[in-house]
Amino acid sequence: MEEINSGLKILKLLKQIMNIIKHSMKYECKDFDITGPQGMLMGILARYGEMKVSDLSQRLGLSNSTVSGIIDRLEKQGLVERTRSTEDRRVVYVSVTPKFKDTFQKHFKEAEEKFEKLIERASPQDLNKIIEGLEALKEILEKQDN
Repeated sequence: MEEINSGLKILKLLKQIMNIIKHSMKYECKDFDITGPQGMLMGILARYGEMKVSDLSQRLGLSNSTVSGIIDRLEKQGLVERTRSTEDRRVVYVSVTPKFKDTFQKHFKEAEEKFEKLIERASPQDLNKIIEGLEALKEILEKQDN
């Protein structure tokens, strides 16, 4: 059988890891009728507070248009709200609503703690290897864009 080249092996591993994370987030979010990416966005807002759409996009690694679609759906559910900057009307901020704070924030904290416990299974050396490897991969891929 032919050995898989390194690039394909990396892609396959990343896809498998993302599927595991997505499945975990889906399970955590299923009681609240939100998707994994919606849950990730809510988690970021819950942790860091009000943010510009562009900053959310950067943190999630998704395009502004994709994040705007996620925000549209969450806004319809009354979980987030958009506000325009008073200094620059082109700038839009997103924040969680009181409904989210009352209903969901505790759950998201628990989901975050659960993920941290999973990660804590790794030794400090393994965590450092994972972080170093991912940072190296990111740097290599960023060089390809230039």
